[in-house]
Amino acid sequence: MLTYLGIDLGTTSVKASIVKDGKQLASCSHSTNASTNSSIGSAGFEQDVGMILKALQACLRGLSPETLATVKKICITGQMHGVMLWSSKHTQEIYNREKNEFEISCASPLYTWQDKRCTEDFLTSLPKPRSHLPLATGHGNATLFWLSRFQPEFLTSFNRAGTVMDFLVCILCGLDFPIMSTQLAASWGYFDSNGKCWNKEILRQESFPCHLLPQVAEPGKIAGDLQFDWFMIKRGTPVLVAVGDTQCAVYSILRNPNEAVFNMGTSCQLAFPEFLETVPESPDPSSPVQYFPYFNNQYLAVAASLNGGNVLSQFVSMIQNWMGYFGCVKSKDDVWRTLLESTSTSVSNSITINATIFGERHAPSKLGEVSGIASNNMDLHQVFLALCRGLVENLTNMMPPTFLKQKGIGKILGTGSVIHKNPIIQNEVITQYGCLDIELGGHSDSAFGAALFSEAADKS
Repeated sequence: MLTYLGIDLGTTSVKASIVKDGKQLASCSHSTNASTNSSIGSAGFEQDVGMILKALQACLRGLSPETLATVKKICITGQMHGVMLWSSKHTQEIYNREKNEFEISCASPLYTWQDKRCTEDFLTSLPKPRSHLPLATGHGNATLFWLSRFQPEFLTSFNRAGTVMDFLVCILCGLDFPIMSTQLAASWGYFDSNGKCWNKEILRQESFPCHLLPQVAEPGKIAGDLQFDWFMIKRGTPVLVAVGDTQCAVYSILRNPNEAVFNMGTSCQLAFPEFLETVPESPDPSSPVQYFPYFNNQYLAVAASLNGGNVLSQFVSMIQNWMGYFGCVKSKDDVWRTLLESTSTSVSNSITINATIFGERHAPSKLGEVSGIASNNMDLHQVFLALCRGLVENLTNMMPPTFLKQKGIGKILGTGSVIHKNPIIQNEVITQYGCLDIELGGHSDSAFGAALFSEAADKS
């Protein structure tokens, strides 16, 4: 029996999935608890790479050795946009084969997609990219620009850069130089999707550290072979170039060309594949819909909101903090239980909440707002209902039902942890996209999608 392994290095957890003939045989996930304090304070969103890889090891230990021994090919996906740096001098030393552990040395934190260090003024100061995608804070090359201008000495310790997935591929395959897929390159900024190359001429004029830019390859290309026995996965097993988690999540659930995927987890996306002959050479920063390289020469039309389950988590934390002032202690589970069990979706509610507390890439200054407050509508449940409605309305404004219908989309597949657990969000999706068929309860899974793609690429 031959199987395919998909690994997802996500924002809050790591997951591994093993697939055969399009069906998942086994899976395991672990929280990373990788967030660390940033030297620049609240604007920095950084993670400990060692904690991410420790969670990965725990996932593999949770899978049977017999199943791991059947893996024919590995495909790694994970959180897009982010960047980390390392020294190629130490790549061969990072995996301790005797202890079967990763020992990270001479590597930076992972600066994630949530990073806010690149202000609007800073982004305005950067050269315009020759790309159909606009540059935003949290994008790898924007972060590298920031580091080169404000922490240039820090950069001198490193000679390689990539996503955390590219870093893992380099370790597993013993690569001296990272190879990045077009999917991840596009998510970094300053990448020409038509020419499939970096905007090096533009970047060099601004003294950007171009020597850090990875090589680029199409999804499905083999980056290298496993250089050691990894648990029971055999040395010599091919490893594909890493791909995007949004693309893999859509790939895992989409089956028909007239379907779109509505996913709400930490953030929120609505996406569908589309064939494009070419893409524009310049971005439209104000457009809420962007096109990212997908699989099989398609692009993925994506309305990607920075606001999803993270907003609801902030609301729960706020309630806990307020209660703490009165000496009351309630766990997050208790607060969630009260909010979800006691809220009726039929309650009349005149409160309007624009729930964009984390801004949006196409409108970074658009923060949250509350209006319509009256003396009789400030009940906790009514406020929570308005917050849930506002989250879905935000995505509806980014990608309206009329836009989907014009593109031939007739059905929405709802997925993600928030949609699965929150009946209020479910009801709002049905209400706001009611002119389309809605199927909720589906399960998108980036690790599963990566494994599926690995199998499909092997058989094509």
